[in-house]
Amino acid sequence: MKVNYDFYTGNDTYCDGDTEKDVISYLKEYGETGFQEVFKKDIRWPVYYHITPLRKNILKWYNFKENAEVLEIGAGMGAITNILCEKATHVTAVELSKQRASAIIERCQNKDNLELILGNFNDIKFDKKFDYITLIGVLEYAPLYTNSNNPFKSFLDYIKTLLKEDGKLLIAIENQLGLKYFTGAPEDHTGKIFDGIMGYENKNGIRTFGKKELTNILENSGFNYTKFYYPLPDYKLPTKIFSDEYMPTEEIISEYSPYVSNDNLGVLFDEKKVFCEIIKNGMFQDMANSFFVEASGNEFCTDIDLQKENENLYKIDETEKKFFDEHYSVKNQNEVQDFENSNREDIQNVVQNSKSNDDVNKSLVDENKRLQEELNRMANSWSWKITKPVRDFRTKYKNIDN
Repeated sequence: MKVNYDFYTGNDTYCDGDTEKDVISYLKEYGETGFQEVFKKDIRWPVYYHITPLRKNILKWYNFKENAEVLEIGAGMGAITNILCEKATHVTAVELSKQRASAIIERCQNKDNLELILGNFNDIKFDKKFDYITLIGVLEYAPLYTNSNNPFKSFLDYIKTLLKEDGKLLIAIENQLGLKYFTGAPEDHTGKIFDGIMGYENKNGIRTFGKKELTNILENSGFNYTKFYYPLPDYKLPTKIFSDEYMPTEEIISEYSPYVSNDNLGVLFDEKKVFCEIIKNGMFQDMANSFFVEASGNEFCTDIDLQKENENLYKIDETEKKFFDEHYSVKNQNEVQDFENSNREDIQNVVQNSKSNDDVNKSLVDENKRLQEELNRMANSWSWKITKPVRDFRTKYKNIDN
């Protein structure tokens, strides 16, 4: 591999603290495949996230074209870089942090088809165009690293100039309206409950999008053709990948393992049970926890047998099952009441701040809050149907977007 420091400023502005040093130490001691030994003694979320092979599943199923040249933006600690090197003829990986880059070097030192560039992507001058550019958990951070009044558009506009004429942008991102956020799981980037589904308290910070808004953002930058996929439980630790043509069944839903990445304080209801009802009512695509998106300026056709490919994804083994067991629990009725009482003021503050926005945002905030309350009540009753509130929400949400 080749390492390029020409654009590195000497500042590492994004990291998981000392945990990253632990991850690097584990990689040195156990290598890329020794994760089971690591998890026997250290199953903390940041360690698990950076080392588990489940991370690779977000691209393990994907068929890259022959002789593909790939640009990976925001390579992190290299959890996905390796599989890109296995699937592509050449990979250019960009990472802002020197400490994180050292993990990539440890993992990929034998990959002759990899160039690792340290620096802010927006400052790097590239001398070629690419068949694919990946944004795996990256697009939402555009406001932090793109100096623009419209950072998402500016970021995507620049990316499009680096793609070949028939090139594709591959995005993995949380769904702003993902079901897990209605369960009371904190927003993955802000750490605040209900922050995303109520329109974000900080309008200029890190954020994700619902399916329709994300589609519109891509189209505004010339990515007129998109195809959405839906990883479960999310794009970070996917064990199944679905599409509009291949949807989950109740049996499949019963088999996957949801989780909460933050400290597990318990969720308001079991998302697996609610997903079953959402699927019956045709809402899965809008309320999946994450998206994987193919986007291009030109029409394309992707032919993938997801049912077959899902069988080849990495599975949760016994050492990893411990993580999921420790990171998901459903509150009982008394705990739900305590949760509502302790968070009522925070929720009211977010709603109050949102009232200063236009009528469109206010309507979306009100409808998200109402649906969350409906889901809470129904999930804690003995007998309930989700049809009417979801139908009402879907109808009004479409009217808001239109």
